[in-house]
Amino acid sequence: MAVQPIFRRLSSGHPSIGNRKVKRMSALFPVCEAENRSVDGFDFLTVLGLMKEYNLNEIWRRYLSRESQSPDTVSLYLPAERYFLEMHVQKMRRIILSEKFNTNPFFMQQVIQRITASHDHGLIVSKIRNQGIDTGDNPIALSCSLGNTIIDLIANKNDPFPSSVEFKGGTTFIENLERRPLDIYDLSSILYLCQQNLTESIFRRYLPTEVESTRSDKEVSVRTKVGAYEVSLRFALTRTDKESIIPPPGNASVSTINQVLQRMNFGHRTDLILQELSRVGLAVSLEDVQTSFELRRYINNTFLAITFVRIDPS
Repeated sequence: MAVQPIFRRLSSGHPSIGNRKVKRMSALFPVCEAENRSVDGFDFLTVLGLMKEYNLNEIWRRYLSRESQSPDTVSLYLPAERYFLEMHVQKMRRIILSEKFNTNPFFMQQVIQRITASHDHGLIVSKIRNQGIDTGDNPIALSCSLGNTIIDLIANKNDPFPSSVEFKGGTTFIENLERRPLDIYDLSSILYLCQQNLTESIFRRYLPTEVESTRSDKEVSVRTKVGAYEVSLRFALTRTDKESIIPPPGNASVSTINQVLQRMNFGHRTDLILQELSRVGLAVSLEDVQTSFELRRYINNTFLAITFVRIDPS
């Protein structure tokens, strides 16, 4: 039997109720008010990222509604294309140990990225079950605990649920394994594997299958649309026997690149994208963000470059 969340589940059969709830609460979240936008998948991923960093006070600073009836609970709601998402973060008076807590913030982030990227429902559920998690088909319910803070993620399928699009196959292992085209999820996955120095995992998953895995000049290339941008990623081995010069805007961290990608993916304004770059001192202008720019990262013996070209000037 699937583990049921602590909180009462909102019905996905009433999207109008959900939409009013989102609109009203978004304006009350300090971060949404400061950035003049509604809550979206970026915020779900951000909360989980802060959980991974044990930065719980920052969650409350950004997402505790001014009109919240409970100072110990943060709740986010999001009507996505195929699901209605809920996330509840709650501080408890003591540490609770329970079989209910079946996962961790990192895996929750993966599920949210798959959901917001419109991956096939069967694929999402199979990935969850492969983790040994006994979730139902609908709703998907995941929970975790860090100290005395618990977090619930509930994803309710919309009705009617879109049918799966037939995929004719691709050139990489991951495309053929999961029967889908590469997308924002894969860009984030490559960034994570790059950060963890899992170079061979990147080549195994994303190198074209006809390329010999023993070659020393292996290079992964991924091109996909992210929001209003055409994004091209290149990842390759680089020589370590000579000095490498990184052209402007400089050596970008994997974290910054991912923040830029996620803001683009959820349609944030260009000034908010620029904010991610400016706060770490990268010399990218607003005009660049509105047209095109490139971020690069040298990590050990690897080179990562991502080019962003805005294709929707509106």
